[in-house]
Amino acid sequence: MEIRSRRWGARVAAVGMGLLGVPVAPLSLSAAAAVLRVGGMTFVGSRGSVRELVLESRVAVFRPEARIAELQHVSATVSTQGDDPGFSMSCDRAELNLDSNDFIAEGNVEGETGDGRRYFASWVRYEHEEGVLYTDAPARMVDGAGSFRGDGFRYDVRERRFKLLGDVRVEQAP
Repeated sequence: MEIRSRRWGARVAAVGMGLLGVPVAPLSLSAAAAVLRVGGMTFVGSRGSVRELVLESRVAVFRPEARIAELQHVSATVSTQGDDPGFSMSCDRAELNLDSNDFIAEGNVEGETGDGRRYFASWVRYEHEEGVLYTDAPARMVDGAGSFRGDGFRYDVRERRFKLLGDVRVEQAP
């Protein structure tokens, strides 16, 4: 995973890479300073030369022992194959597992699937290896056919299959 800071440039990127297990020059941080807070971060998860996950946040808090990044004011883009868009989204905060690229997004989650469906929920979880975005919270989905509500949803990113769950309702325009 590559980490960039628009504010502090390569120096913070090197520090971030050290936290991810990539050797860099030793830091003079005490054991008590097991948390690193950085502004303006971009996280890039890739396989080979293909970018699969890009998360941008205004504030990031790294917890190196847990291999977790806590993010605030987040936008994310997940691609399936090359430039093929899987989904994009924004939220108030997210927690990213730096080992698996799984994340949970919370607060005013809004997004769009690769085929143009818009979704809204209080939280969603993305499981990277499975390629599934989901929530069990009340959700709203808008597409060319209208606006719908359900008790949650599952979106298979690779297959582009979106399924509202539970008590699905059609919303009427006023």
